[in-house]
Amino acid sequence: MRRKTKILLSQWIRQIARKLGLDTKTTKVKGEVFAKYSELQQKLGYQFKSLDLLLEALTHRSCLSDPNHDSAITNERLEFLGDSVVGLVVSNYLFATFPEKNEGELTEIKSLIVSRKILAKVARSLEIGKYIRLGMGEEKSGGRERNSIISNAVEALIGAVYVDGGYQQAGRVINKLLLSHVNEFVKSELAKNYKSKLLEYSQSQGWGTPEYEICTETGPDHAKVFEAIVRVQGQKIGLGSGRSKKQAEQNAAREALETLNQL
Repeated sequence: MRRKTKILLSQWIRQIARKLGLDTKTTKVKGEVFAKYSELQQKLGYQFKSLDLLLEALTHRSCLSDPNHDSAITNERLEFLGDSVVGLVVSNYLFATFPEKNEGELTEIKSLIVSRKILAKVARSLEIGKYIRLGMGEEKSGGRERNSIISNAVEALIGAVYVDGGYQQAGRVINKLLLSHVNEFVKSELAKNYKSKLLEYSQSQGWGTPEYEICTETGPDHAKVFEAIVRVQGQKIGLGSGRSKKQAEQNAAREALETLNQL
């Protein structure tokens, strides 16, 4: 009789808890999730009101085909949004910070700051690889270290911050992660010779020498902007712009290396 009474009492308590939104199992799970991701939130400098948004931002699409995951959503929508938010915040910052630079120069700096390589560098500083939710196949193939996955997760996190806390909070996170290191990023990237690196990689794969073509030339004589295409074995693999033909080709080579997962 006592056992039956305890069972009924336990069931009654759970029913009351659920009505109050205090389901003990759910509360425990949310508590565990909060503890697991508290360090990441500290590094971001933002505390999520919605843990569901945080989890969504860290859920790779490979989870959809994995029976061990019950997730029906991925971070791709948040990544789409985050990409736009990052672009707006960075553009606004560059416009205000560099009044002496023209549109072509600002575009060039922006492309460096929001490049996959820089976002992957930010991702590693956050140790995002520890937190991403991956399907088994992606897990086994080294997805936690793949630049494309971790850089996309950074954009998804920023998209999640925007949805959870608004533009101002997203701007604060972007400033902390990206804009506070603008000079460091730009100087280190401009000093690199991407054409040489692409040539070396292409020849190591037996693909021959990359071919460059200046496809467009816009602007007045004193402020021209060039756009270059790079092809390997006749296939276009990179597009870049710059104030000079040389810089446009370097940026095209950089995009090609990103496409080939060599950055």
